[in-house]
Amino acid sequence: MDQSRPRHKPGYEPRQQQALIIERPDLAHPVRRVLALLFTLLAWVTWLGLWLPVLGSLAAQFGLELPWVSYPGQHSLEALSRLVGVFPLAVGLVLMVLAVNGLVSRIHRRFNPPAAHRLVGMDRLATGMALDAGKLAIWQSARILHVEHGPQGRVIDAHIVR
Repeated sequence: MDQSRPRHKPGYEPRQQQALIIERPDLAHPVRRVLALLFTLLAWVTWLGLWLPVLGSLAAQFGLELPWVSYPGQHSLEALSRLVGVFPLAVGLVLMVLAVNGLVSRIHRRFNPPAAHRLVGMDRLATGMALDAGKLAIWQSARILHVEHGPQGRVIDAHIVR
């Protein structure tokens, strides 16, 4: 952006989250904007070019001859029709694999309790941070903390703001 935003005052809640995209494209470098336009046009032209054999096969099916589309040979038409015939089978197989995976996952979650090493309680967290468990519980209940760190990055103390 061309200017930094002011910091929010304590107690002030922003109305909405700012987007992660550039809000003003005119601030982007001109070379970057031109390259983005060229890459976009190249992608669209490539995408349209990939449809030319399909359009040619449709034209051949209806007996039309399109001068701007090179007519695919008979072998290409047969290969395309076989490929189109296999496509529903591939989609069905993918959906079946996803359904089986979801069912196995649901059964696994239902009959296998979560592993004990995954659950981190207050005592384990306090031990790992070398802090008192009661003090850590009070800090976690606060909304805003000012934390003091030691030279190695360990938490020394924290003051509750609210």
